[in-house]
Amino acid sequence: MVLPSFAEGLPVVIMEAMSLKRPVISTYIAGIPELIIPNQNGWLVPAGDVGMLADAMQASIAMDSVQLEKMGEAAYLSVIERHDIDTEVKKMADFFKSN
Repeated sequence: MVLPSFAEGLPVVIMEAMSLKRPVISTYIAGIPELIIPNQNGWLVPAGDVGMLADAMQASIAMDSVQLEKMGEAAYLSVIERHDIDTEVKKMADFFKSN
Protein backbone atom coordinates (compact mmCIF):
# COMPACT_ATOMS: atom_id res chain seq x y z
CA MET A 1 0.00 0.00 0.00
CA VAL A 2 1.31 3.45 -0.86
CA LEU A 3 0.22 6.61 0.99
CA PRO A 4 2.51 9.50 -0.02
CA SER A 5 0.83 12.04 2.24
CA PHE A 6 1.66 15.61 3.20
CA ALA A 7 -0.72 15.81 6.18
CA GLU A 8 -2.09 13.03 8.39
CA GLY A 9 -2.73 12.20 11.99
CA LEU A 10 -2.55 8.46 12.57
CA PRO A 11 -4.02 7.10 9.30
CA VAL A 12 -6.49 4.27 9.78
CA VAL A 13 -5.92 3.19 6.19
CA ILE A 14 -2.33 2.29 7.07
CA MET A 15 -3.49 0.27 10.07
CA GLU A 16 -6.04 -1.48 7.86
CA ALA A 17 -3.37 -2.39 5.30
CA MET A 18 -1.07 -3.64 8.05
CA SER A 19 -3.88 -5.74 9.56
CA LEU A 20 -4.16 -7.38 6.12
CA LYS A 21 -0.42 -8.16 6.27
CA ARG A 22 0.57 -5.59 3.69
CA PRO A 23 3.82 -3.63 3.95
CA VAL A 24 3.27 0.11 3.56
CA ILE A 25 5.16 2.87 1.78
CA SER A 26 4.44 6.27 3.27
CA THR A 27 5.95 9.54 4.47
CA TYR A 28 7.56 10.85 7.66
CA ILE A 29 4.41 12.77 8.66
CA ALA A 30 2.75 13.04 12.10
CA GLY A 31 1.93 9.59 13.52
CA ILE A 32 2.95 7.54 10.49
CA PRO A 33 6.47 6.78 11.83
CA GLU A 34 4.79 5.30 14.92
CA LEU A 35 3.33 2.62 12.65
CA ILE A 36 5.97 1.99 10.02
CA ILE A 37 9.43 0.75 10.87
CA PRO A 38 11.60 1.19 7.77
CA ASN A 39 12.78 -2.06 6.19
CA GLN A 40 10.91 -4.07 8.81
CA ASN A 41 7.25 -3.55 7.95
CA GLY A 42 7.43 -0.92 5.23
CA TRP A 43 9.25 2.11 3.89
CA LEU A 44 9.24 5.77 4.94
CA VAL A 45 10.22 8.64 2.67
CA PRO A 46 10.26 12.41 3.12
CA ALA A 47 7.03 14.09 2.01
CA GLY A 48 7.37 15.52 -1.48
CA ASP A 49 10.50 13.53 -2.37
CA VAL A 50 9.35 11.87 -5.57
CA GLY A 51 12.73 10.23 -6.15
CA MET A 52 12.79 8.50 -2.77
CA LEU A 53 9.14 7.48 -3.19
CA ALA A 54 9.99 5.91 -6.54
CA ASP A 55 13.03 4.19 -4.96
CA ALA A 56 10.86 2.71 -2.20
CA MET A 57 8.32 1.50 -4.74
CA GLN A 58 11.11 -0.05 -6.82
CA ALA A 59 12.50 -1.73 -3.69
CA SER A 60 9.11 -3.26 -2.95
CA ILE A 61 8.76 -4.49 -6.54
CA ALA A 62 12.28 -5.97 -6.46
CA MET A 63 11.63 -7.96 -3.27
CA ASP A 64 10.87 -11.61 -3.57
CA SER A 65 7.56 -12.90 -2.26
CA VAL A 66 9.11 -14.44 0.86
CA GLN A 67 10.61 -11.10 1.92
CA LEU A 68 7.33 -9.29 1.27
CA GLU A 69 5.41 -11.88 3.28
CA LYS A 70 7.84 -11.42 6.19
CA MET A 71 7.36 -7.65 6.05
CA GLY A 72 3.60 -8.13 5.87
CA GLU A 73 3.65 -10.41 8.89
CA ALA A 74 5.76 -7.87 10.80
CA ALA A 75 3.26 -5.17 9.84
CA TYR A 76 0.38 -7.29 11.11
CA LEU A 77 2.07 -8.12 14.40
CA SER A 78 3.02 -4.48 14.95
CA VAL A 79 -0.46 -3.07 14.38
CA ILE A 80 -2.23 -5.81 16.34
CA GLU A 81 0.13 -5.33 19.28
CA ARG A 82 -0.56 -1.60 19.52
CA HIS A 83 -3.94 -1.03 17.85
CA ASP A 84 -6.04 -4.20 18.20
CA ILE A 85 -9.71 -3.20 18.19
CA ASP A 86 -10.74 -5.73 20.86
CA THR A 87 -8.02 -4.53 23.22
CA GLU A 88 -8.85 -0.87 22.62
CA VAL A 89 -12.61 -1.42 23.10
CA LYS A 90 -11.92 -3.21 26.38
CA LYS A 91 -9.75 -0.28 27.56
CA MET A 92 -12.51 2.15 26.69
CA ALA A 93 -15.18 0.04 28.42
CA ASP A 94 -13.02 -0.25 31.53
CA PHE A 95 -12.47 3.50 31.49
CA PHE A 96 -16.21 4.22 31.41
CA LYS A 97 -16.91 1.65 34.13
CA SER A 98 -14.43 3.33 36.44
CA ASN A 99 -15.81 6.82 35.85
